[in-house]
Amino acid sequence: MAKPIDIISRALKDIGALEAGEQVSADSAKDAFEMMNDLIDQWSNEDMMVFNITEIIFPVIAGQVQYTIGPDPSTANFIGASFTGTFSGNVLTVTGINSGAVAQGQYLSGQGITQGTRIVRNLTGAGGNVNEQGTYLLNIVQGVQTPVFTGSISGTTLTVTAVTSGAVNIGSVISGTGITAGTTISALISGTGGVGTYTVSASQTVASTTITGTIVDSTITAYYQKPLGIDSAYVRVNTSSNGQPIYNGGLDYQMAVLQYDNYNSIGLKTLNGPWPKAVYFNANEQSGNIFLWPNPSQGEVHLFAQTLFSNYGTMYDDIVLPQGYSMALRWCLAERLMPMYGKASATQISMINAYAAQAKATLKRTNMKPMQTAQFADAMLSSRQKDAGWILNGGFFR
Repeated sequence: MAKPIDIISRALKDIGALEAGEQVSADSAKDAFEMMNDLIDQWSNEDMMVFNITEIIFPVIAGQVQYTIGPDPSTANFIGASFTGTFSGNVLTVTGINSGAVAQGQYLSGQGITQGTRIVRNLTGAGGNVNEQGTYLLNIVQGVQTPVFTGSISGTTLTVTAVTSGAVNIGSVISGTGITAGTTISALISGTGGVGTYTVSASQTVASTTITGTIVDSTITAYYQKPLGIDSAYVRVNTSSNGQPIYNGGLDYQMAVLQYDNYNSIGLKTLNGPWPKAVYFNANEQSGNIFLWPNPSQGEVHLFAQTLFSNYGTMYDDIVLPQGYSMALRWCLAERLMPMYGKASATQISMINAYAAQAKATLKRTNMKPMQTAQFADAMLSSRQKDAGWILNGGFFR
């Protein structure tokens, strides 16, 4: 599997800045790596360069019309999930759900999780509030390590002074010279996985020593990248039989995706309704706000947005992209690097420009979506009076 350093090396050879068998210098690699990430970032803004659609799933909070999407879980009505789980290589095992819904396309954060880690495929876990406990494939192998640290115990207080590997977690069974067998970490005091103090299950006195802990389930936060926009949406409403909910028996209703003018023209934004019929997305720098209408009391919202390309954290990350993207990265990067080195001949410049254009054109043809027939969301049909959709026109006239 190709890595950014491989693409960089080939691109520099293509423009004559690197000889066959020659290694890329640290400075040249750094400049090219930054250029490569800038290039990938730009591709996110080119519709037909994006090969995948992300499904954003979140349960409606009764009476709440505004939600926040982005990497900060402390924001109000954060769209994402909090759950417990373990890692083995590039497989995540979800063992319990605290809040929200696990879904493909989410990014993960937490102790020891590599930045940029994303769920790329469901394995035994279905996600989306259906059957979330199970396994999921990740884009990055996780280097989860056994906790090894230096610490001492006085009574039921463990004081950690240095961490060699892993993280100190509640529930971890610890062992070391003089430590009572079966001692577990039962609570955090000042420590949050590293240096600090913790409560242990058994009172004892242990001088400073090397301590080993067992790996336990960790709390993981899952979030979505802020999308550029929302392409389509629907709401899933649970159904019941004889007063009992039917498992996975929801009905899906299309939602209208509104632009600013459409949303602004709604005459009664606080109108109560059983479930949302329309959605408006307002993007900020790192996050975005989602507004539902009417004010819902139930439902699970499914939004569809183009997946943004992720920047690479290091030059040695694996490039996980469909066929053709590595070649396009190579020639487009070479095209961008040519002015920095000025070593390409007129013939090389013409050839590289042509190869870069051809590689991108091939990908865009592959990603091109068929034209859809014209259709109008039910919520926008103001003349129909079977529901309150006509309020979208800003008044109560017929």
